Order: sequence, then structure tokens, then C-alpha cells
Amino acid sequence: MKIALFGGAFDPIHCGHLRLAREFARRLHFDRVLLMPTDIPPHKLRADMAPAEDRLAMCRLAVKDEPLFEVSDLEIRRGGASFTADTLDRLTEERPGNEWALITGADMFLTLGTWRRFSSIAGRALLCSAPRPPHTMAELEAYAGRLREQGARCALEEIPPWELSSTAVRRAVREGQLLDGLVPPAAAAYLIKRGLYVRAQEMKAMDRDQQFIEIIRGRLTDRRFHHSLAVAEQAEQLARLYGADPKKARTAGILHDILKDARPQEQLQILHDFGILLDDVERGAPKLWHARAGAAFLEHVLGVDDRELLDAVRYHTTARAGMTPLDRVLYLADFTSADRDYPDVDVLRALVLKDEEEAMLYALDFTIRELLDKRAAVHSDTVAAYNEWTMRRQTDSVSQ
Repeated sequence: MKIALFGGAFDPIHCGHLRLAREFARRLHFDRVLLMPTDIPPHKLRADMAPAEDRLAMCRLAVKDEPLFEVSDLEIRRGGASFTADTLDRLTEERPGNEWALITGADMFLTLGTWRRFSSIAGRALLCSAPRPPHTMAELEAYAGRLREQGARCALEEIPPWELSSTAVRRAVREGQLLDGLVPPAAAAYLIKRGLYVRAQEMKAMDRDQQFIEIIRGRLTDRRFHHSLAVAEQAEQLARLYGADPKKARTAGILHDILKDARPQEQLQILHDFGILLDDVERGAPKLWHARAGAAFLEHVLGVDDRELLDAVRYHTTARAGMTPLDRVLYLADFTSADRDYPDVDVLRALVLKDEEEAMLYALDFTIRELLDKRAAVHSDTVAAYNEWTMRRQTDSVSQ
């Protein structure tokens, strides 16, 4: 049997998705198309994104009367970032003897060579795509040539694009338009009954910090969520003492751990996709990944363009030399928020209110000693920050 895997967020699935799949099946003689909605894709986070179970239900309703289609919950059950190579491994184990194809949009096809374990994907599946503006068939053919040099089999089809997207469907829902011809009737009835995609209007009415709070509420455990709010309160207070912007400090506190509860593979995927290289110490210290991945996520996914805030999030675990007032506020607020409970926390809480220099030295010394006790590597940024503050104190002492 020839089966085409067609994955995506399907948020929601619409008639354009199904038309594309049917056309590929007709032209390439597929016996079955396997629709596979992903778990929440880390790069497509929106406040109004439908939960995985709703996206799965809409897919099932959309194709319930079409034998060509089958819907799989494999990637949703697996959770976290989904890797196509792993999915194909599992499918070929569960369904031996089938021929597999992979249907992708033009934009995704043009990145296939960078996907995790691409050689495995190329060895297991025929890679299928069709041009869609702004990408042309010539552009796809040129890229397919490079993939074929790596052993891939590619099938490109000139399928006239249907100018329909999930974004347009969500907009139609918010504006109260009819979904006839946009979403299969059963799936349309489901999303209307469930009230999906309407919440974006509520989000627009909130101020930015409240929107961020709603976003982290859905990504963090209760404990981490309350920690983030506690850090936000402490950062706002310290900003008034240290000459930083209190409002920006509060925002940084809300967002600093936005990816702390994401699976390590999800964090690595974000770092990879945005071209961020980890150094040797970082690669061996997964606890540091969430800060760098979080800053990238805020910039590229949530559209935060305040470099000072992004840097504060990036360095809130390691610190660095030349820290800005906001860097120092977030670093110390994370150490001394009301929810923190470790042996030296009361000492540090007292220091941050009366002596920033001593507080920074105390926090850095605490961090380095803890790492040395565990025989763990100390990041060069932490060492640079410690040296800078130590030499500053020595200089102050000499000048006195």
C-alpha cells in the first residue's frame, strides 16, 4: 500500500489542506493519506491556538466520510516537539511493507535538508511538494536537485494553489463569517460549538503583560507559573532601587522562564531552527538551555523586539560581564522572589535591598560554589561576571 504522511498544526484543518492531499493522491496513486496533527508546535504558539485534542477532533470530523483519509494521534500522544524522522521510524515499524511518501508545503520543503536525521527521512519516504507563492516550481526543482544528490526521491507537482490558509479561517471565525467552502461542515460545526479562535478578541483587549501571563499560564506548571509572577513582583521592586524601568522589569520577570518546562528536545529544536549554537559548557548543561531558547522564542515567535529585555532573559541564569541594570534586576529577582526557599535566601533578600554590589557578589559566589560542589563546569559568562564584580569591589576598596 502507498501511504502519504501529511502532518501539520491543522489549526484548523481546512478545505485547502484536503484538496492538496486529494490531488497528490490522484496524481501519485496513493492508496491512503495519513493526516497527523502535531502537538503544540513551539514556533506557532498563539494565544488563540486550539488545544491538540480539538485539532485532532476537527481532523477526524473533516474526513470521516472519505476512505482515502486516516487520522493519527501519534505525535500528539508523544507530545512535545515532533520530529518527522522519529514518526516515520514508528510508522514503518507498525506498518511494515508499505511505501511511504511525505507531503509538505513549499516553505517546509525548502528546509527539508536541515531537518533532524534528514538522511533517514529521505531513505524512508518520497518527498512531495507543490509550488505556492512566493515559491516557484523552478525554486523547488533547484532545491530538489540538491536533495537528490543526498539520496532523496522527490515528486514536485504543479498543483494550482488555493488561496486559503488557517490564518484566514481563524480571521473569518473572529469576524463571524460563514465557513462554507472554507472548512468541512462537520469540522466547522465543531469549532463553532467549542468557541475556538474567538478568544483572540479577549486577548487584544488585555494589556501586553496580561497577554504574556495568559501565554505562560498555558506553558508552565502551576509552580513555575507562580514563580514567574513572584519574580515579576520582585523585579519591579528592585528596578525602582537600581534605576531600571519598573514596567520592563515586571515584563522580564513574567517571561524569563517561558520555556523552563518545555521538553529538552523542544528547546534544542528552537535553538537549532533559529541558528543558535551552544558552546561546550552549554551543551553539557541542559539547565541553561531554557534561557537562550526562551530569548529566541520571545523574539522570533512572540515578536518581542526589545533587545534589553531579550538579553535580560538570555542571561538570567549565567549573568555576564557588563550587565545592564535590567540584567541585574532580573538576575537577583530570580534569586530572591517570595517563593524561593533555600538556606541563604534570607541573607540575599536583605542584601538586594541595601547593597547591589554585595548582592551580586553573593549571588555569583553562591552559584559558583554550588557548581563546584557538584563538580560541574562553570559558564564563562558567570566567571566573567564574578571577576568583574570582584575587581570592582577591590577598586572601590583601594579608592577609599
